[in-house]
Amino acid sequence: MDADNPIPKLLEYYMGKNTPQRQEDIINNLRIEKDLPEALTV
Repeated sequence: MDADNPIPKLLEYYMGKNTPQRQEDIINNLRIEKDLPEALTV
């Protein structure tokens, strides 16, 4: 693995078999965004 290329490590994290770790990361970083009424009108 090339030390200057973070892509393989990122792919392993997001697509690997670390489901509990990934799930915890998603839950801990979850942000809920509400649509503002003025943003819905065009």
